[in-house]
Amino acid sequence: MQLIIHRGTHEIGGSCVEVRDESTRLLFDLGLPLDDRENIKLNINGLYKNDKPEIDGIFITHSHPDHYGLLSSVNSEIHVYTSKTTANIIKNVSKIKGENNYPDSNLSIIENPVNIGDFTIIPHKVDHSAGGSLAFEIIRSGKKILYTGDLRFHGRTSYLSRNLAKIKNVDYLIMEGSTLGRPNQKLKTEDDVFDEITNAFTTNKLCFVNFSSQNLDRFISVYKACLRTKKSLVIDPYTCFVLENFKDISKNIPQWNWNNIRVYFGGGKHTKNLADSGKLFTYKNKKISAEEILSNPEKYVVKTAKAICKKILSRYDISKIEYIYSMWSGYLDNPSYLAILKPQIKHIHTSGHAYIRDLQEFVQKIEPKVIIPIHTEMPQKYSQLYDAKIKILKNGEILNL
Repeated sequence: MQLIIHRGTHEIGGSCVEVRDESTRLLFDLGLPLDDRENIKLNINGLYKNDKPEIDGIFITHSHPDHYGLLSSVNSEIHVYTSKTTANIIKNVSKIKGENNYPDSNLSIIENPVNIGDFTIIPHKVDHSAGGSLAFEIIRSGKKILYTGDLRFHGRTSYLSRNLAKIKNVDYLIMEGSTLGRPNQKLKTEDDVFDEITNAFTTNKLCFVNFSSQNLDRFISVYKACLRTKKSLVIDPYTCFVLENFKDISKNIPQWNWNNIRVYFGGGKHTKNLADSGKLFTYKNKKISAEEILSNPEKYVVKTAKAICKKILSRYDISKIEYIYSMWSGYLDNPSYLAILKPQIKHIHTSGHAYIRDLQEFVQKIEPKVIIPIHTEMPQKYSQLYDAKIKILKNGEILNL
């Protein structure tokens, strides 16, 4: 049995791991790199559309493009295994976003162990900022590999990641380390975020809140904070559509037609694509205008979307806007139509990735024989943090297991 990390040994994003023997080849994640968009194609024979298929299965951990973004180039005869929620995002939401033609991917839902050749692949649900995220346990001839994908231990479903620590006799732990370069990061749970956002919403100002539509934990925190402060949440049609694709996780996932949610119909690529799909006017019963918002601004929280924000900013005193930014602070360096509000930002956020402290506790419980770094810019730090043998690979290096 051999292991190859095609990309991800010294970078965050673009992850791709191959595990193989003499008769079977499996890939785990197939992502777009976050930085180098000139050299995105990986040198993997038997993977692409014009190749004779030689890959026996691809397993996708979650619905962030740095883990699934190369699927559009894959031969459609190759089976792709992932959770139902991730499949919904890849097939449906990516199309509305105008991304590559992922619906052509040969997607299969994995809920139970899958046997391919001499390998058994077991999915495990984990806590991450993307709903429906998985880790994969890979077993062959008494050897066990655990690939964490992206995970954390401080979200609303932190118990899922803690359950992962119950797996024993792990020979190789392929573990992410996104936060290793952030030693002074403040430890904050999603419950802390909810409390801070709720407190921010107690103002009589009109509230803007900036967060990713696919960050399900954050949507729930914002929605519950609106309920707590008796405000209505204004979202765009794209966010409505994303929520519909999260329905399979739980009946408790808020939907566009729930109380305290209104929908603003603005322009933009996503709205046009929803209109072309025939889906847009599903949400018309919850329609709200900018005029209605501005007539009682203290009653509303507006999830930032370009059309509605520009309309409000053009006719409203910006000093009367409470702007909550709930994403990674690095994105603030990019130009934005909200730049005028930057001086009054309240940054309320927590990472989608595990804190160092939690990863150390996880390693202590799981007691792996070897840890292999991935999804990190600082693999050399693993030996300082974890009481286990560390094997740092180079992209494309073959490791005999």
